[in-house]
Amino acid sequence: MEKRLLVFLTFVLVRAASAQFTPALIQNASYWNDGKAEFNIYDARIMRYGQPRQTEVLHILVREPFDLKQYVKPDNWQRPGVIQVLKLNQVLHIPTGLYVYQQMHSNFWRADNGRLAKFSLTSNDSCGNTYKEARRYGNTFAYQWHTYWDGMGEGRSKVRIPPDGFFYDELPLRVRTIDFQSQPSGDFQIELAPTVISSKKEKVVWQPAQVHYESTDRAIYVTIQHPAGTDRFMLGRDFPFLLWKWDMADGSHLALKRSLKIDYWNYHGLGDRKRALLSRSVEHPD
Repeated sequence: MEKRLLVFLTFVLVRAASAQFTPALIQNASYWNDGKAEFNIYDARIMRYGQPRQTEVLHILVREPFDLKQYVKPDNWQRPGVIQVLKLNQVLHIPTGLYVYQQMHSNFWRADNGRLAKFSLTSNDSCGNTYKEARRYGNTFAYQWHTYWDGMGEGRSKVRIPPDGFFYDELPLRVRTIDFQSQPSGDFQIELAPTVISSKKEKVVWQPAQVHYESTDRAIYVTIQHPAGTDRFMLGRDFPFLLWKWDMADGSHLALKRSLKIDYWNYHGLGDRKRALLSRSVEHPD
């Protein structure tokens, strides 16, 4: 009896340990190295000042080179110290009465190991400008900020990353990196830091969060319970597991309206948005 219980507990622990975010999607060269970006357009309700604001949010995912000395995209892709990263830009344009919030958060994950190498945020809310950036060195992020808030004008700190530690703003991609094919449903725990998409300097505090996911014939559902509430994600059933819906703990909501696979940097002329949205050739096949 004790032996059977030990075997069972070992199986549960191994299963729980294996059911984590994996680097496979981030490393998938056949999907990301086609010279195009995943350009996802969401109908959104974003909470500001306790009220939902109807808007459109962009999530842009693209593979690009990354200079480990400068922590930027280099002009010379062949020089030493250049690696490949997967970048996610979350672009928010949020009307708030007479004025508007304009924010973009960028994550950079290394293609070789799937680890977050850098994040940055720009925020303008018609009252002032804020910039935040964190660069990874080993298991520590060097975090700096410049805001227009009293007592938060500028500063630097070191943020140590715990095992299984993730930032909230990674979740739109991270939930897609669970190994659904080998384990269609399961639970595991992570350490979660709060969002930095704010004009103020937040406290980076790591707290436990419980991840639960279920695969169905129609979609994949991921729920993350954390101290601030519960986030619910609905993903496409098949690779690349597009994020279809996201209900956030603060009451915000995203619903995928269009997904394109496109070299969007070549669509910057007058009328190019309409041209792209009318083109079937750039429509994501999922």
